[in-house]
Amino acid sequence: MRLRSSAVAAAMAAAGTFGMLVTAAPAQADTIPDNLCGGVIDVDYCLWYNSNQKGGWTATYENIPNWVNWNFSDGGQGTSGVNTPVKNNAASYANSRTDKTGVSYFNSNYGGASDVAPPRDLGNLVNTYNNNASFRWR
Repeated sequence: MRLRSSAVAAAMAAAGTFGMLVTAAPAQADTIPDNLCGGVIDVDYCLWYNSNQKGGWTATYENIPNWVNWNFSDGGQGTSGVNTPVKNNAASYANSRTDKTGVSYFNSNYGGASDVAPPRDLGNLVNTYNNNASFRWR
């Protein structure tokens, strides 16, 4: 009887430990300072003229099939690139949303190579570096 009780207790302890491992959410650091993407939190996808979120910037909360009529403005991270067209001139990004992934595309109308920005992520464009033509949420 004592052996059976010990086996049951060990199985319950193991199940409890396994349950905690399965249900525990992964820790994720929020790498976007609140004032970086225009001070608008959880809404915008931002692009910068220079790498590492520097220079002129722009932000959108909607899909952009063609960046042709957009220009970089002064967002406080330097004036390099201000008034330069966004299309084919972006080097870095930040996605301030918590619920959607942003995708920058090489071609207009969401085609070609792309860079994917998970929620609350920032970085330098790779596949669309200075070759960004459209943007879409997914």
